[in-house]
Parts: sequence; structure tokens; C-alpha cells
Amino acid sequence: MSLKKKKSLDFEVNLIPFIDLLSTCICFLLLTAVWVNVASMNVKQAVGGQAAEAGTKKPTMWVAMAPNGDLTLDVKDARVPAKLAKFSIPGTQGKPNLELLGQAVSQLKSSEPALNTALIQPTAASVYEDIIGLMDGFKKSGVTDLGVSPL
Repeated sequence: MSLKKKKSLDFEVNLIPFIDLLSTCICFLLLTAVWVNVASMNVKQAVGGQAAEAGTKKPTMWVAMAPNGDLTLDVKDARVPAKLAKFSIPGTQGKPNLELLGQAVSQLKSSEPALNTALIQPTAASVYEDIIGLMDGFKKSGVTDLGVSPL
């Protein structure tokens, strides 16, 4: 008769490293969820983002800025008189003339009330202050959908 030694079924499992790993994973999960929510931005494309069957095109005004402050307004997809469809506004002392711009936009709004979109096309030499001034001028004139096209 041989005597076999029975193995003991009592053993210890160290769960502390496993709990540490799970708590670290939970922290990363929570931080990632919060970061994704904070870092997201709701962006709606102003022109061209809608589907082809979305309807008729909205009238838009493209404003090209020159380095000397001159503005060239080009109205598209609108029924306006020919003299208002494309014209220039001379700048004053290297800055855009916001008074003449306000008058021109009010004339355009009176002939085409649905004109609510303006896209500003700055140059590389355009000053940020001038772009913001243009946007403020458009807002005062009733043009609410504004955009800045990339260089």
C-alpha cells in the first residue's frame, strides 16, 4: 500500500491587483466619456451640407475682402437687380467701410427678404478685427447665417 499525499484544496487568491486593474479601467472609461462629451462640437454646414432633394437653394451673399479694405459683394441664387447682384464697396484707410456695407445690405434685404446667409472670403492679409467687424455689420443688418470660407 502506498501512501499518497493529498493536495490541500485550501489556497489563497490575491484579488487586490485585479481590483486595482478594474478600478483603473473604470476611471479611464469615465474620463473618456466626459472628454468625448466636452470635446464635441455641434457643427452645421452652412452651404452644401443638405441633400439634393432638400429643396430650393437659399440666396447667399459672398463677400470677398481685399487687402486694402475693399469689399466685393456677389449675390447668388437670388432675384435682385443686376446692379445689386455684384458690386464693390471701397475701403476707407485700409479698413472695410461698414456704413456703406450696412446700406448695401439693407437694399439687398429690401429686394430679397429671404437673404439671410453671408459668406466672408478673407485674404491672407485680412485682419481678424475686420472680419469680426463685418460679421457684426451683417448681424445688425439682419443677416443671421454667417460663415467664413477658408483661405
